[in-house]
Amino acid sequence: MPRTAPLHPFTVLALAAAVVATATAAGRWWLSAAVLLACLLLAVWAHRARRLTGLAAAILAPAWGSQLLIHGLVDRTGSHVLAAAGPLRITAEGLATAGELALRTAVLVVAGLLCTLLIDRHDLVAAIDLSGAPPQLGYLVAATLSLLPRLAERQRAIGEAQALRGAATGAGPRGWWRRVRLRSVPLVLSALQDAADRSSHLAARGFPAAGPHTRLRSVPDSAAERTVRRVALACTVLGPLAVLAPTWMAAA
Repeated sequence: MPRTAPLHPFTVLALAAAVVATATAAGRWWLSAAVLLACLLLAVWAHRARRLTGLAAAILAPAWGSQLLIHGLVDRTGSHVLAAAGPLRITAEGLATAGELALRTAVLVVAGLLCTLLIDRHDLVAAIDLSGAPPQLGYLVAATLSLLPRLAERQRAIGEAQALRGAATGAGPRGWWRRVRLRSVPLVLSALQDAADRSSHLAARGFPAAGPHTRLRSVPDSAAERTVRRVALACTVLGPLAVLAPTWMAAA
């Protein structure tokens, strides 16, 4: 059974922000690799390693491809040419730049995805509500987190209904485009109807509620975790400054 982090959601987010900011500013391949390895180990502990790798691959594959194309294959600034064919020019400097940017992108994407897998979304919404933030923010986060699973389930139901009606789509690119067209219209219309229903229900219940109201879910938050969050937020700002300060001083 998948596990969630036994920490306050804000603590997980603050730690992730500090790690990503420091690793991105440092720009060291070994540090980025260490962060990625730590994220993978945490995903294994949470029984979400397969899901993390699948989502990360889907996001990073096109990003890495574009970085390789821009910096690795058409680089015009590098002096160590490894291969050249017409307009394509592969240089050692271009490949190094592409690899460095790929690792930085991977740290940001993998750490962000890991947060979504480790944090219980209900705890996150409850934590936002308990923090004193505007209630609209909590509702926006809850709606965003539940939107994609709901749309995926609805898209699957629409496809099954169309298959039962015998709506032939064919194969190949034309069949794929026909499936997208047949499913997108009812999917968008149902999403708009759902938004209209939600707005009327919220208005009928007087959202946002004025005055004190009862919260059905609470999220424990210790003094130690609040201290950890303050330190992590300070590291998010001071960590990159400490890493980049020597470079700035040398350039000056």
